[in-house]
Amino acid sequence: MDNLKSSKLDFWSIFFLGVNSIIGSGIFLLPNKVYKDIGMTSIIVILINAFLALSLALCFAECASRFKENGSAFLYSKAAFGNFMGFEVGIFTWFIGIVSWAAETQGFLTILNSLFPALKDPLYNKILVVIICSLLGLLNYSGVDFSKILNNIITITKLIPLVLFISIGIFYIHLHDFIPFITQISSNIFSSNFGSATLLIFYAFTGFDLLAVAAGDMKNPQKNLPKAIISVICFCSIFYLIIMLICIGILGNDLGNTTVPIASATSKFLGNFGFLFVTIATLISIGGITIALSFIAPRSIVAMSENNYFPKKFAKVGKHNTPGLAIFLSTLIVIILGTYGDFIFLAGLTVIARLVEYIPTAFAVIVLRKKLATEPLYKIPFGITIPIFAILVSLWLLSQATLEKVLFGLGGLILGGILYFIKIKGKN
Repeated sequence: MDNLKSSKLDFWSIFFLGVNSIIGSGIFLLPNKVYKDIGMTSIIVILINAFLALSLALCFAECASRFKENGSAFLYSKAAFGNFMGFEVGIFTWFIGIVSWAAETQGFLTILNSLFPALKDPLYNKILVVIICSLLGLLNYSGVDFSKILNNIITITKLIPLVLFISIGIFYIHLHDFIPFITQISSNIFSSNFGSATLLIFYAFTGFDLLAVAAGDMKNPQKNLPKAIISVICFCSIFYLIIMLICIGILGNDLGNTTVPIASATSKFLGNFGFLFVTIATLISIGGITIALSFIAPRSIVAMSENNYFPKKFAKVGKHNTPGLAIFLSTLIVIILGTYGDFIFLAGLTVIARLVEYIPTAFAVIVLRKKLATEPLYKIPFGITIPIFAILVSLWLLSQATLEKVLFGLGGLILGGILYFIKIKGKN
């Protein structure tokens, strides 16, 4: 019993898990795009997303505290709304892993392009996507255990360049670059680009749901989980805000003209060495995340198969003790998505898929309070105010998506519905 208790995650373990889950390619690759669209109003966008991420994370925390299983959003949706909604959300949980894998692959190539400009050629890009994803699929099928070596590498390589950038870059800020702050905010906050920029930068805040999923492995989750969620979101938000301010203060309007904002800003005070150091560290970090996603994404199909949400053959393991069919299908779809869209498109598509998962969870908080007699271990304060806020802002974000991304989302919902009724018909 003592050994079991000691194996539980304490507050700081939960905190670092959350930081590692949230901070990724988004902060390395999105500041330039957001600044180009709305200038210094990007600072307001970061604050809006911070409040949204916190409110959604608290919804996950309350739902997670009701269940011993680690089913995440599809488990909460199934309990609140029934099998069909659970199935649809489960499909999107898998889709999130697929699109995130494709987005990180394109993010890796975006960074690589800054070192080798010839690779910007669309044909080379598509060839590299096929090669990288196929290799990761084969490695995955071979049974290589990534988890034991990746977590520390990813955490260190993503944080070192960012901490270096903040600790040194803050002394190289040009305050005159902030003079048009009020003017830009007043003109951009009502522009058509404001909503799309808010939608895009939310990609940098996703991943907080992993904290709530791990509630069963935490010490005193009723106390530590909400405290950790608030701490993680606040830390990442302040971290992002400082990075954005430094990027603006060093690069000024040039921020909108670079594809690697942090590396470009670092080169201003550390020269070519700084650019190369941050670029290589970013490649290692995004590469590690990509490998991790290639491992995680197929397991979503396996989990659904084991819960009778998908044909059982997708959970079947082969001679390497790996789910070959699930890996093959996931890899194939990632290659299709990765060769179709660039990082910006895929990051936006990931957010759409995330919101389809997040919104039912926020609704589930309200429904489960009425549907279940037992109280959750953790209950969000202020009644249903926070879930309602999360739902409304999430729906507003969805409304800012382009028609192309909406069609992808609708396609996923329709496909999920078809698969569900095929499954139901097959049982009857």
